[in-house]
Order: sequence, then C-alpha cells, then structure tokens
Amino acid sequence: MMGANGTGLFLMLASFALTFFVARAVGKRLKARRDAEQAAQAERALAGQSRQMRRAAQRKQKA
Repeated sequence: MMGANGTGLFLMLASFALTFFVARAVGKRLKARRDAEQAAQAERALAGQSRQMRRAAQRKQKA
C-alpha cells in the first residue's frame, strides 16, 4: 500500500518539476524574443530620427 502512495507522490513531484522547468524555458524564450523586438524597434526609431536630423541639416545648409 505504501509503495503505491510513494510512486504516486514521486510521479506528482516529477510532473510538477518538469512542468516548472518547461514553463520557465518558454518564459525565458518569450522574454528574449520580446527584448529583441524592443531593441529592433528602438534601432528603427533612432534611424528615423537621425534621417530627420540629416534632412533638417541639409535644409539649413541650403538656406
């Protein structure tokens, strides 16, 4: 009787541990993807700003 309870407990703990580590890995992957997207967006915004600044400088030179 005790063996079956121990096996059930072990299976429950093992499934919890597996679920925990899989969820943690998925969370880290999603965070890395989100961070990469934010970095790319910031880079695009910076490129847009510098393009606007270059155009403004060209207009000043022409005037």
